[in-house]
Amino acid sequence: MHVVTGATGLVGSALVLELLRRTDVDVACLVRPGRSDAAARLTSALGAATRAFGHGEVFDADIRHRCVAVAADVDLPLCGVDPARFPAGATEFWHCAADQRYEERHWEGLQRTNVLGTRHAVDLASALGCRSFNHFSTAYVAGRRSGTVRERAVTDPLHNNRYEESKIAAEWVVLAADGMAKRILRPGIVIGHSVTHAVVGGHSGMYGIHRQLVQVERMLSMLGDPAVRTRPLRLRADPFTPVDLAPVDLVAADAVSLSLSGHAGVFHLTHPTGIRLGDGLDLMFDVAGLPRPHYTYSDAGFAPADRDFDRKIDFFRSYLTGAKTFDRSRLLAAVPSPAVSSWRLDLAVLRDFQIWYQNHATSPRTVPSLSR
Repeated sequence: MHVVTGATGLVGSALVLELLRRTDVDVACLVRPGRSDAAARLTSALGAATRAFGHGEVFDADIRHRCVAVAADVDLPLCGVDPARFPAGATEFWHCAADQRYEERHWEGLQRTNVLGTRHAVDLASALGCRSFNHFSTAYVAGRRSGTVRERAVTDPLHNNRYEESKIAAEWVVLAADGMAKRILRPGIVIGHSVTHAVVGGHSGMYGIHRQLVQVERMLSMLGDPAVRTRPLRLRADPFTPVDLAPVDLVAADAVSLSLSGHAGVFHLTHPTGIRLGDGLDLMFDVAGLPRPHYTYSDAGFAPADRDFDRKIDFFRSYLTGAKTFDRSRLLAAVPSPAVSSWRLDLAVLRDFQIWYQNHATSPRTVPSLSR
């Protein structure tokens, strides 16, 4: 049996479907109960994912018969689970759950969920007798580092924010665990499904910037001043920085391939080429209906709208500056033909993802103020 945390999220739901597709074992999904119980939340999330990803009813029977929802909370010791009452036969643990806030004021919550939560997941995996532990991190634990980033533990952190700091600490928790094969899985910027472009369970990464941009466009439109509406935003970013994008289903496919390979260690689940940040952002501004931005390395001369947008996208600073190349030697040694390598990444393809998000995942109901 595989055990998965975060199974209702973007990566977790894609992972569960990939496990159902490529293995014949059951999947126990640790789900925090919300307004509905854990089983109802899980069935709803996986059903939404299978349809959004173009699978129709293909996985419905497997979701009913092979997925077991277990009420849990990673913030609690052993994730709030009694190992003695857990379904028998757990062999492999997948930790996908995470808090993606980054501000200083959320540091306590980030420590509780991302660091202590990972400790609780490791302890539960050990108590269940799992033979391997797979931890989803991010390639951007590289932080302010530039150049070639190797597939190895972070020993000299250069994080940009508290989120990155918490993910580095979580990796250390996993790597220090005894008695299990350990894999640190570091995807790049995870985007929607490679074919349908759909996003379910969470809109972070590229979509976080897009969401903020849509809110800016709506507010500027409400002001009714053509001069304000047509003035390009000044954006503190390096347009020549390469950014690494990877569709969620291909990230899940490569993660499962690593598991099946038996290899352990740190792996970059990243695209071999990436795309220039300025090209991607120009396209995003086009899709959002705004003039392309003016790139700068300083906030000197920022207008209030520039400064507010800069503040709102501070979480994404790792993506905006510092050219990084993610080494994939360990990945290729374990999985010679990664799924993400077969995916064609160019501006026409990226535009389809951005249009999907613009059309499906942005709501006009809430338009926050451009100032505090």
